[in-house]
Amino acid sequence: MIRLPPGVLLVASLLALLAACSNDPHPKPFAEKRPDGSPWLVRYSAMPDEPKSLDPQFAYDEMSRRVLEPVMDTPLEYDPMKTNPYELRPGLLEEIPHGVPNAKGGIDYECRIKRGILFHDSPCFPGGKGRELVVGDFLYAWQRMCDPKVECPALSALADCVDGMNDAYEEAKKSGQFDYSKGIPGFEIKDPYSFTLHLTKAYPQILYWLAMHFTSPMAREAVEYFDGQKHAGETKQRPSYKFHPVGTGAFSFAEYVPGQRVRMRRNPNYHTVTFPEGGWPPELEKLNRPLAGKPIPFIDEIEITIFREALPNWLLTRQGYQDGMGVGKDAYNSVVTPIKTLSQSYRDKGMTLDKDVDPSTFYVTLNMQDPVLGPNKKLRQALSAAFDRQSWLDIFYNGVPTVADQLIPPGITGFRPELRNPYGFNLEKAKKLLAEAGYPNGIDPKTGQPLEITLDCVASGAEERQSAEYEQRQFQQLGIRIKVIENNFARMLEKEDQGNFQMASGSGWMADYPDPENFFFLFYSKNIPPIGKNSSRYIDAEFDKLFESMSSMENSPERSQIIDKMNLKLIEDCPMILSFNKAGYVIVQPWAPRTHHNVMLEGGIKFLVIDPVMREQKRREWNRKPLWPIGLVGVCLIGLVMYGVRWNRQRHV
Repeated sequence: MIRLPPGVLLVASLLALLAACSNDPHPKPFAEKRPDGSPWLVRYSAMPDEPKSLDPQFAYDEMSRRVLEPVMDTPLEYDPMKTNPYELRPGLLEEIPHGVPNAKGGIDYECRIKRGILFHDSPCFPGGKGRELVVGDFLYAWQRMCDPKVECPALSALADCVDGMNDAYEEAKKSGQFDYSKGIPGFEIKDPYSFTLHLTKAYPQILYWLAMHFTSPMAREAVEYFDGQKHAGETKQRPSYKFHPVGTGAFSFAEYVPGQRVRMRRNPNYHTVTFPEGGWPPELEKLNRPLAGKPIPFIDEIEITIFREALPNWLLTRQGYQDGMGVGKDAYNSVVTPIKTLSQSYRDKGMTLDKDVDPSTFYVTLNMQDPVLGPNKKLRQALSAAFDRQSWLDIFYNGVPTVADQLIPPGITGFRPELRNPYGFNLEKAKKLLAEAGYPNGIDPKTGQPLEITLDCVASGAEERQSAEYEQRQFQQLGIRIKVIENNFARMLEKEDQGNFQMASGSGWMADYPDPENFFFLFYSKNIPPIGKNSSRYIDAEFDKLFESMSSMENSPERSQIIDKMNLKLIEDCPMILSFNKAGYVIVQPWAPRTHHNVMLEGGIKFLVIDPVMREQKRREWNRKPLWPIGLVGVCLIGLVMYGVRWNRQRHV
């Protein structure tokens, strides 16, 4: 019997593993096959940072909403196919409610929910089985919005029109505890499956709010069960509801590994909506027609990987391990040709290129409560005029987005294509404004030293740091000093909410709903955090009066005139430095075609499809293993065996 020397078997095993190693970075799926034996389908996507919170009554950032969209159903939802104009369709409600005047001079909306909808299976329910959704779950969500401890950023907008919400908030704020045994006058339960919303005034945008996660129904059992504590008889600490939502959506929340990934799995009980039966553009007819009216979702598992750097996502997409990606700065020149088409090497792989134009505006937020920036309009205007937006977009976004000259973006009512920002890039004008602001050549007359201003930015990756350095150099052309403070995404949001900054780079807003009110409310004085998203702390009585008039009006020439005044006032007062309207290219893999192009949906994952056979075929084709490692392993193994035989003979001579 031959005995091999110590370490030989270990080396042989390592060589064998080397020959068999794979590029696939993803964890093993939750299953290989469905109960009926068909393939288990996984959709792989990515996002650049972590969600701040997955509590639907609190979360208000893009990363969080991307995760919540498949998990938390809403009363209404956007039709994935209808984008010009955008249209709503029933979600959890049986039909879209219509406003009816009431005796108090307000407006009532009668809402009736669909029967037989179940919450996701969860240990928070008896036996771990999700119970049926009832009206009380909607009321609980509206109560949570009024609870000061939740800090719902939508409260101010809704409390301004829904009867009793503001009173409930103020009462809880005084007592220190929200009383969930009390109802809200503006939310009247009619029976277990219907309720009425009582508005104190006309507010057409209420229907859009019913398509947002703030109004998603909540199971009180889930909020109380997932308390982040360790309970008697349990070996593990329960997760916090902040990162363990329980909803009624097409997918249930399954896993969150901070800094790495989020995973969700298909809800087998989902039947709230089906795939649309029409409305798509002609180019999607061949793909979508066979799906019309079918139950959704078509995918069993979602994995969203957190890539703070763009390069890994790009490389994995090229290898077939991601089902698509946004084309960032590092990949742009390799992917997009000078005439804005997909490079031939990617077309040869069967990939396609889409361009998404988001109804969004990005800007640098200026803190109006800061003692330096707040009272000095000329200083704010000078900073705005010192920033070369187009060069910045050319360097970091390949010139794909457009410079923003006004708060309202293209595609939203009130956008004026002819309007130009008088405080756009003009360095000579910026220096003149700075002198008028009391800082000639950037010098603070009180100290005799250059004025110093702090710029907070998100800097999770190299590209974001380079962007911050560029902005720093732009402002320092004025002779002032800019101190850059780097933050992760979540910390940046906290600082904006707390007002703990002077200038905050990377702020922006993608439309929650397609109406100018959704952008102007960012500067309404009653929306200062924590009850709103007026992060600049802008307060102006004239602007507020215009906002209150505009927000309750249907679109009309009179409303358009008010929108123009509000647009011009914000440009003149400069509580922010307008930057750009977001647009970008997206690589689409041949096995993961896009069934819709509605950017109002955070991905619209429940409507997407996957061809697993094609994906596996393409992965093998794009990741062919060279033969030389196998030959090398074979030679090494033969050498090890020969060495082992010789070693064994020497030991037994």
